[in-house]
Amino acid sequence: MVRPLSALIGPALALTVLIVPVSAQTPPPPQTVELFPQDPGSAVVEALQVVARPPGPALWLVEKGGAKLYVIGSAPPLPHQLKWDSPRLNRAMDQASLVLIPPEASVGPLQVTKFFLTGGGGVRYRPFSKNLEERLPADLKARFVSARERAGRTAVPYKDWKPAVAGFILLSDFRQAAGLSEAKPVSTIERMAKTKGVKVKAMSQYRLGPILASAGKLSDEANLACLRDALTELEYDGAHPTDMGTDWANGDLASVRARYSSSAAQRCVMRAPGGPALLAQQIGQSADALNEALNRPGVTIAVVDLAFLLPSNGVLDRLKASGATITSPAD
Repeated sequence: MVRPLSALIGPALALTVLIVPVSAQTPPPPQTVELFPQDPGSAVVEALQVVARPPGPALWLVEKGGAKLYVIGSAPPLPHQLKWDSPRLNRAMDQASLVLIPPEASVGPLQVTKFFLTGGGGVRYRPFSKNLEERLPADLKARFVSARERAGRTAVPYKDWKPAVAGFILLSDFRQAAGLSEAKPVSTIERMAKTKGVKVKAMSQYRLGPILASAGKLSDEANLACLRDALTELEYDGAHPTDMGTDWANGDLASVRARYSSSAAQRCVMRAPGGPALLAQQIGQSADALNEALNRPGVTIAVVDLAFLLPSNGVLDRLKASGATITSPAD
């Protein structure tokens, strides 16, 4: 059992990205929120978005039946060297008995064996076929080569993978080379909790098998579209390595929302058979986990990706619909 984006075997690591939400940094039209096409955005987030912001990342206080749940919105990747502080989160951590982090992926040895014996679950080319770069249209090949050179990689790690998976492996490699961490801010908040002796627990687990199967069913056209999106996100990361992280750390949710669209990984999932249902399931499971936390006494902190908080009928909207009261905790 491993946490998303931690060290699974190389290709399976990239495939976990196809369902785990990541903060999008592809440049949508100015002042546009497009987590999903035409999505009006969360009514709760809109109501609590204020100009005078307390220091630190966006934080919501959810209360129900005497229980308190502090929800902090995460936006990976963040620069490794990003410095941020949140007095409100520190105070909440002093009171909390549990910190919930995003869902974990579960994968067993039989899944891994089947994955490789079947040619990578449909996401690898058959042995002895042309390498990936030889199969790409000229414009995509040029962008892919430029991107991997910026990441300091040769063609070898990507040559046997179909475009979608190769694109996400490269995106992860580039972020690592550029000093961007896909584990932050969750890893930082985990360390804060452990320092204060607060228990840390994943909200839920999800099976990796359906994700591998979904990626293997992408059409050739969808594979190329996924690769284009991954390269666009990579190019934006390279040009604006600190913009989103700085706005996130300052709690400037309006600026984050203005540039926030669904990530390349989410758009790729939406193209795969059964992909939209997988994404909807993730939002539902997160909301269920937080509702369950509200049934226990005391204070809980939950780290939830903004991709699950910002859309209409997202996690916060669902908590409010269940009878919870949601406010922005005072400075």
